Amino acid sequence: MGQYDRHVFVCTSGETCPTQGDTEKYVKMLRAGAQKAGRSDIRINKSGCFSQCGHGPMIVVYPEDVWYAGVQESDLDEIVTSHIIGGVPVERLRYDPDVKGPNKIDVESNGAPAGHAAAPHAAASGPGWKRVCSAGEVPANGMKEFPVGGLNVLIVNTGAGFVAYQALCPHEAVRLEDGVHDGSILTCLEHMWQFDIHTGAALGDAETGLKGYRLKEERGELYVSLEG
Repeated sequence: MGQYDRHVFVCTSGETCPTQGDTEKYVKMLRAGAQKAGRSDIRINKSGCFSQCGHGPMIVVYPEDVWYAGVQESDLDEIVTSHIIGGVPVERLRYDPDVKGPNKIDVESNGAPAGHAAAPHAAASGPGWKRVCSAGEVPANGMKEFPVGGLNVLIVNTGAGFVAYQALCPHEAVRLEDGVHDGSILTCLEHMWQFDIHTGAALGDAETGLKGYRLKEERGELYVSLEG
């Protein structure tokens, strides 16, 4: 173990990360979170380009070597609490493109794919990511089903962010969109099966948890990865 329990790097000077989020503010917020927890053994540093341009904003946490992509300001508290302090990576934000080394999307100076005008969802067109909807299409503290890549995916607005799960209850294939959630527990009203809204884990009488999908928000657009 080195000098710090965890060493966190935020890309603040790459080709696209600084245009996809206020990464300088990210550094300040992460440092404030570690300081509030009294963790002087955690180091938050600004970083140069990770050569993954177009997938940002990006954060890397060591010693676990966990890479996060498409990080939004609303994700930072969860990253601090769950991973940087608690040691449990935030799986829905994990970056795993199955491509070693540089993995840049071909971008122009405005952050858009070459030959295209900048668009709200242009930066998320990396391998494996599929656009679902605009964040505003999912009601506050509600949930909505969308077709994505031949599957139906349930997007849940928890009030603190978004998560993505299979659209049908694993019990009798009832649409979960017709259920309810209170920010902590998602309930299928057909037979009252319940699931942890943050992890998809089965609760109470439910025998099977929900399949989750990695989700990220970029410039008001929601994307999921159906791989893995």
